[in-house]
Amino acid sequence: MKPKVKTWLRNIENGNIRNFTEKILNEIKANTPDKFQSSFFDQIKEGISTYELRESLEISHQSLTAILSNLTDEGLIKQTGEHATQESIYSIYMFIHDIEYRSQLIIQRKLDRYHKWLKNADQYLNFMDASTVQMICYEQEKNEIYDKN
Repeated sequence: MKPKVKTWLRNIENGNIRNFTEKILNEIKANTPDKFQSSFFDQIKEGISTYELRESLEISHQSLTAILSNLTDEGLIKQTGEHATQESIYSIYMFIHDIEYRSQLIIQRKLDRYHKWLKNADQYLNFMDASTVQMICYEQEKNEIYDKN
């Protein structure tokens, strides 16, 4: 776990919340059930939406989504659904308690970003040498197989 992640978690545990990242993480954690304390599944609120976060913390949508992306990269939160209003659709996030699952999410997030980059790599091929282009084409073929499975 990275030092900044340890600091965020320690500050939340101590109630020493210093910045918007910690405020957002604290709100998500507060709205995520602890699987060991929950006894009635139907009473569990399954996360918090970006709309609720934006309203409760009075933060711009752009700042919020940037921080949520960072927290997702670190495996601390996961998008678990969507909440629809008449105006828009908002993502719902939950805090990830399990440390091993966080590690899996970090790896999966990196893989997803890599595969997304590969899909868009064609627009950059003119700026690369032939061996790099050849490698990217090979990886794109592997990526097509990955997408089918």
